[in-house]
Amino acid sequence: MKSLYLVFLTQSNEQQQVLLFQNTPQQPFSLPQTEITKEDFLSASIAGPKIILDQLKNIELQKFSFFKKAYSDLIDFHKYNEREKYMWSLSSQEEKQLLRHKRNVQTPLWTQYFNNCPLWNDDNEENFYYIINLQQNDLDYIHQQKGLIFKQVNILELQEILSLNLPEQKDKFIDLQNALINKEYLRTDGRVILHFNFKTKQYSIQDGSGFSLDTVSVYNGIFRRRYDNWNQYNVAEGHYPSDDVIQRADAIIMPGNRVSVYEHYQWIEDVKAILKKSYETNPKVKILGICFGFQILTVALGGNVEAMQNDFVFGNTPLFHNIEAMKQFKLFQGMQLQERTIINQAHGDEITKYPEILQLISSSQSCKNEIMISKDERILVFQGHPEYSSAGMNMLSLASRLPSELSTLEQVIKEVKRLYPQEQDPFHLNLCLKFLKFEKQLQEIK
Repeated sequence: MKSLYLVFLTQSNEQQQVLLFQNTPQQPFSLPQTEITKEDFLSASIAGPKIILDQLKNIELQKFSFFKKAYSDLIDFHKYNEREKYMWSLSSQEEKQLLRHKRNVQTPLWTQYFNNCPLWNDDNEENFYYIINLQQNDLDYIHQQKGLIFKQVNILELQEILSLNLPEQKDKFIDLQNALINKEYLRTDGRVILHFNFKTKQYSIQDGSGFSLDTVSVYNGIFRRRYDNWNQYNVAEGHYPSDDVIQRADAIIMPGNRVSVYEHYQWIEDVKAILKKSYETNPKVKILGICFGFQILTVALGGNVEAMQNDFVFGNTPLFHNIEAMKQFKLFQGMQLQERTIINQAHGDEITKYPEILQLISSSQSCKNEIMISKDERILVFQGHPEYSSAGMNMLSLASRLPSELSTLEQVIKEVKRLYPQEQDPFHLNLCLKFLKFEKQLQEIK
């Protein structure tokens, strides 16, 4: 299980200090922390607001100096307040407790902030830290929060204080302390990653209600690592990387989308040209395509996409892997390979012809071309969704269906789990993470 911590930094008498918090008088002072769970899609950005809501008295992002109007522009506050009042009036205490994170307006605001917040993680990628620099007015606001107990400690004493109660984690705290002292968390000279998102209109994050999926934050929270130069482009609104950025890119990540690649939008043609140019002119770039990302890359390189004859595919799907084909590629070395795994699906189109540079390694009963890798191992593509955990999809469905006038909570939970009855295999997401690792990154960490 991965852990996420919030590190609040302040400056006092020319000394850098860290805020440690105490949940109850009986507990020691510590960094605010939570587990990054499958209900969070294993995304740090999605998990972060849980700390704000559960441990930090729901402090409001709007009150901090680092708040940006762009965050609140994503939310119709009036509509949210009306919906919240109505939904909560119909909800049972059990439902309110279950959805307390999804239905709080601060959740999407803080999630957006964490997408751009300086990040640190340890070598094993088990502990992640969002580093938040506070101004004096920020510290004054925190002081005003009733019931919020904290103290400021010198950054040079941080690991010693934290290790008193957790001596077995001393090395972890030494690593964090050094990163803070040397400002390592501010470095962005590692991987240059271009994340394309395909929002066809101004993106509203569920009006703050948690009723739809913030795919941008899911990807950022899953894949972003320390030192990354992470670049977000809403290509569906004409936001494209420059030629210089394309040539410097180490990776391009492309998620799914509700439109089809054969629909007539200029941005689709533009993105196809960008992908083709990137692959052909930047020999170091790696391209990870998921669902629509797979389809648009395939068409850009000479393949074909059509609507599925079997309608829309949704939910748990067994994949059948060609082990012998996998063994031909360096990427799969050291991984435990199985002939059958479960992946989550949500698509109505499929690849019917793929370019010769791609090698098919996985299929399903509903879709022949499920996972492919290029022969030079610079492209990895999935028709399914390795980034969408079953627990996360189930929680999302619960948020959209509750409260229900026709069914009990137990009945709704049972119906929701019908599509995702089991968790998908971690193999697919681990494969993505391994694919995106670069020798450049590994050398710099060492």
